[in-house]
Amino acid sequence: MEPLFFKPIPFKTVWGGTSIKEYYGYDWMPDGTGQAWAFAAQPDGSNVCQNGPYKGMTLLDLWNGHPELFGDTNREFPLIISMLCPRDNLSIQVHPDVEHAKKYGYALGKNEAWYFLKADEGSQIVFGHNARDEQDLRSYIAGDRWADLIRHLTVRRDDFVYVPAGTLHACCGGVIAYEVQQCTNVTYRFWDYDRTDVNGNKRELHLEKAIETLHYGDAANHESYTTTVNAYGRCERVTYMDSDSFRIEKLVVSDGEYEVSEDTYELVSVVRGSGVAGGIPVKVGDHFLIPRGEKVVIGGNLTCMMTTA
Repeated sequence: MEPLFFKPIPFKTVWGGTSIKEYYGYDWMPDGTGQAWAFAAQPDGSNVCQNGPYKGMTLLDLWNGHPELFGDTNREFPLIISMLCPRDNLSIQVHPDVEHAKKYGYALGKNEAWYFLKADEGSQIVFGHNARDEQDLRSYIAGDRWADLIRHLTVRRDDFVYVPAGTLHACCGGVIAYEVQQCTNVTYRFWDYDRTDVNGNKRELHLEKAIETLHYGDAANHESYTTTVNAYGRCERVTYMDSDSFRIEKLVVSDGEYEVSEDTYELVSVVRGSGVAGGIPVKVGDHFLIPRGEKVVIGGNLTCMMTTA
């Protein structure tokens, strides 16, 4: 079976711009798009297959109706993979861990990760905080001392950052990131810089839920992951994260070929260069599913991000 290609789903945001169109060549996307889902099977948004015997079906349709493509469909589709291209800073936010997510009716918490394809000089993200405990946190908030509360992390091109549930965080302007999230599509906003929309309205905050969800101590303020690199001739396969939540890898092919053959499905995004996948021409901005057990040869000069649950 040839790889199955899916069309991204764009989202206009208050922090969006035009960089997603410019980087990925998506002329059809509207200005102001800050994020686009490359792979999602949410009730309010699921990518449509563009080729092969399943053309016109959504990823959610395939997950529910064709488990042979995945091999692990006794749950909801576990991932949201997106292209994150902010012009301005995202709100300062936190995602719930599994304990707090279940309290509000979700099956999973929400860990996520970013791989930075581009970062302007001096780019930073919000990552972590300085509060000792909830009482200390509330004193920062009551005093509107956001600059003192939040911590920053400098990011550069090709950096990987893992953001576990419970971490205070925000992606900031001037970067282009490949984003992987667990499928629990919920975000609790702490603060949004007092921004207003065209009608002068501020975005909703979820302060009490965010406070309840936040983690403290070293685990909530430091990165923690192990990277492994394997070279295969002119190809390199880098594993950034292999956990219960997801496995995230980068495949770099330099004027060569690499055969992907796994006992699970792979969600592949071409993030640099061009080449072929299963005999089909591919370029930056293409996203395809390699079904479970299928062998697909990827060749050319390109970089792909590959994720599975």
